[in-house]
Amino acid sequence: MKHKIKLTPQLKRKLKHWWSVYRLINDEYWEAIIETQVKMAKDTGIKDIEFFHPEGDTCVGIGNASRTMPLQQFD
Repeated sequence: MKHKIKLTPQLKRKLKHWWSVYRLINDEYWEAIIETQVKMAKDTGIKDIEFFHPEGDTCVGIGNASRTMPLQQFD
């Protein structure tokens, strides 16, 4: 398959920069999620409570890793 956009060295450098920006934002996001889950566990007394992201995708609700509570979904 022929692509219309050519990956020149200059374009690759720019894309590499934006990939680094994305990684930083993504790391900060997951750090905030984990920190929030720790607080939620202390508040609820449910040790393994988590925001459930199936296969790392968009969060679909709150549950626990041992699946001893039903998944809670909110609008």
